[in-house]
Order: sequence, then structure tokens, then C-alpha cells
Amino acid sequence: MEKWHIELDFLKEDEEVADLNKKPIKIVIADDDIEVHSVTKMILRDFTFEGHGLMFIDTYSGSETIEVLKENSDVAILFLDVVMEKNHSGLEVVEFLRKTLQNDMTRIVLRTGQPGEAPEDKIIREYDINDYRLKTEMTVQRLTTTLYNALRNYRDLRKIDKHRKGLEKIIRASSNLFEHSSMDDFFNGILSQLSSFLTEETDIMFIREGSGEQSGDGVITLDQSEMPVIVAASGKYSGFIGKKLSEVTELSQVYNWLNSNANTLDEINYLQNGFIIKKSGKSNLSNYIFIEGDKNLYDFELINLFLTNYSVALDNYILNSMITNTQKEIIITLGEVVEKHFDDTGEHIRRISDMMYQFALLNQFSYSEGEMLKVASTMHDVGKIAIPDAILKKPGKLTTEEYEIVKTHAEIGHQILSKSKLEILKLAAEIALNHHERYDGSGYPSGLKGREIPISARMMAIVDVFDAMTHRRCYKEAESVDSTLAYIRSLKGQHFDPILVETFIDNIEKVVSNGQ
Repeated sequence: MEKWHIELDFLKEDEEVADLNKKPIKIVIADDDIEVHSVTKMILRDFTFEGHGLMFIDTYSGSETIEVLKENSDVAILFLDVVMEKNHSGLEVVEFLRKTLQNDMTRIVLRTGQPGEAPEDKIIREYDINDYRLKTEMTVQRLTTTLYNALRNYRDLRKIDKHRKGLEKIIRASSNLFEHSSMDDFFNGILSQLSSFLTEETDIMFIREGSGEQSGDGVITLDQSEMPVIVAASGKYSGFIGKKLSEVTELSQVYNWLNSNANTLDEINYLQNGFIIKKSGKSNLSNYIFIEGDKNLYDFELINLFLTNYSVALDNYILNSMITNTQKEIIITLGEVVEKHFDDTGEHIRRISDMMYQFALLNQFSYSEGEMLKVASTMHDVGKIAIPDAILKKPGKLTTEEYEIVKTHAEIGHQILSKSKLEILKLAAEIALNHHERYDGSGYPSGLKGREIPISARMMAIVDVFDAMTHRRCYKEAESVDSTLAYIRSLKGQHFDPILVETFIDNIEKVVSNGQ
């Protein structure tokens, strides 16, 4: 029987990333000194990262580097000299990469043999680079350590970006389904949207058990108890819509499987000529989608995520709440992934989100607005994924230079999230960028003052400080609630919005009712 190869088109680029044997990591060495190229490649010639080898691309001027970056959007690391054909050629490349190409993924390691031309504190502060090294200190150990850190950051940023794109596509597909006004349109819409995730045409059926009490607009009409019926189909199966599965001889294999395996716990089950995805809704009746073709899919988890929403919706025809919950869990989980990168518990995210929801209601936000803030707040520190572990997990006090690097997480988080068209991720980007601004204008990154700071970020500033102070971290012990509230009150009008401070303190038991 002919097999169909099915793939998720929005994961295709990550299939290439995951294929460790075929796709080497691109490293650009931009330097006008030929010896630097030779030494760098000699040191790193046997370097591998998670199974990847390295592909070196040599450039010898700023203009040449820009052309290479235009043609290679998947460059992981750029080792960049400051002084090439001009004194600031390297800095012009940084500006072009970040602002013109809008490339926030490539990690930039600035290397200079003339630190006077590019002072470290000024460059780190004013340019979106990820590391600064003197050529004289690029020993074998230092170079490999620098590369490991940069590649880990690049890998993690790619993972976050992949999930963001996947989430967007699932939500877009979900929202389209709810434009259908009848059940038959709804069922067929499920298959239509599922097909949008496939790059090859294939035949799909949606099979649903019935209770004998269901009737409707011609889509589900059952006369016998719990007899599987085909309620939607595509391709050659379209003519079987409305028929009992037992009556379709062409589908005897599927029918026999359901009779013998209907109680299996497996959600994905492979047959000789396709696979069955099983989902159970609130009514305890099961829904099955049969897709004819090869089982060689890239990621069944995302398919399951998509289909779970609709199997539940088939029970109550109110799927919006389920989709919303799924969105929240994905975003909160991503927030926890980031949090656990630098905090072993990750519980900070759950506490923050619960407190933001309660705080929002106390400030006259609607329930839906409160839910938006609850979920969006979980991504406030996503930019820390790009901060070196040696700084982020340092048990002692940070140096001034280290603190300046940590501060860049606000803008990095905004860069990661702001590309999305989803309102919830736009709100997350707003919070990520502004949650370290201070009411008196002394915060970062923009020095906003008073109500110039979005209220979401003003609220986040209070909640974040409260949770950070009342829980133990690797570099400090937990403070009491009373001493923490006294500290927050002492900074109202300086760090915090005075009105929000009083609301927070006056209602602290409500705010922390689910957050502690």
C-alpha cells in the first residue's frame, strides 16, 4: 500500500536543527588578521556540541561579514573583530545584524586586540553583543568555554522560539474553528485545520462513539448504543460520513482495532496503513482520528495538543475555555523552563502568576484581563536565558560589570516575545521589558517614570520583589512577610507606584491566598 510521508511544516526547520549528523553549526570568524582565523580554527577543529560539528565561514572586513550574514540567517556564533577596514567596522556589523536583519538569535562574541578603540563597559552597555574578549586572553580553554556558553544560549533561544511559533500556529488554527456555526462545519473544520499541519495530502477520518441519545443536524445520529460513527472525513473517506464504522468494509482494520483495543491507554496507535489518535472527553466517550499514511511524524505532542482541544469541545461545544487553558499551561510551562534554568525549583513562576491574577482583580481588571496578566507574567524573566550561567548562578555579590550584563535580560526578553502577533505574548513582552523600571525614573532599561511605565510592569515590580524577598535564593535567606512589606512601603514613590503599594499591602492576604 502506498505510504504518505507526513510532517509538521512549522517544525521543518527544527528537524534540520535536530539532525545532528547532517547539519553542522555555522561559526563566522570576522577578522582582518589571517592568523586569528588560523588559530581559532586550529583550536576548535575537533570541537563538537551535542553531536554537531562546526562549519567555519571566514570574513576579513565588515562589508564582507554583512554580506555573509544576509545569506546565512542560521549563523549560531559570530566571532567579531572591532577594527577591520575601519576603526568601528565590527560595531557597524552588530548594528546591521540586530537592527536591519532583526536577528536576535546569533550570539556575538566581540574580540579586539585594541581595547582602547572599543572600551568594554561602553560596548557592553551600548551594543547588543553577548560576550567581550581580548584577543590576548583567547587561550584554548577560554575559547572553548566561551563557545560552549554561547552555543547553549543559542540552543535555548531556538527552543523558545520554536515553541512560540508552534503555539501561535495552534492558536491561529483553533480560533478559525470557532467561526463555524453548526456541528457538521465544526467537525469538518477540525480535519481542515489538522490538514494545515501536513505537507503531504492524506486521508483523514474523525470517529466518535455515541450514547444512543445523541441527535443533531445530521452529523451525529445514532440508533445503537456506543456504536462508533464516522462524523467527519476527507479524501476517499468523505462518502462514509454518517455511517457506522462496522458498515464500512474498507475500514474493517480500523473497526477491528477499536473492538480489541478501545480501552488502551496509548494515545497514538499504529496500524498497518496508518495510525489512530485516541482522545477521551468529559462524557467518558472516546474520539478517534484515523490518518492514513506513514507514522514518521516529527512531533506527536503538538498534534496531540491540537486534537485534545477539540475532543473536549465535542463533549460540550464550548472549546474556548479549553484552548485558553492549554495556552496558559504552555506559556507557564515555558516560563518554568526558563526559571529552572537558573533556579532549581521554578516555583517562583507559579507564585508570581497567581499573585498577579489576584492583584489584577483588586485593581479593577476584569477576570479575562486578570487571566491575561496571570499567564503573561510568567515570561517576565525569559531574557535571562541569554545571561551566562557563571553570572546568573553566582552565589556572591555581582560586580558592576556583571550587573550590567544581567540588566540586558529585560531587552532580550522583549526581543524574544515582541515578534508575536498574539495579544498575550505582546503583554508578556511589555512586562519583560519594563518590570525593572522604577517609579522615580531610576530604573532600566529606559528610565521611564511614573505612569509612563505600563501598569502591568508597575504591578509586576511589586509582586516580583515581594516573592523574591520572601523566598530563599542561592545568595540569600528568606525575609518575613512583615519586613518585606515594610521594605516595599518604604520605597513607594521611588521604586514602586504609591497607589499600587497601598492596594497590595492592604489586601496582602487576598493577593497571596493562592500564591504562597
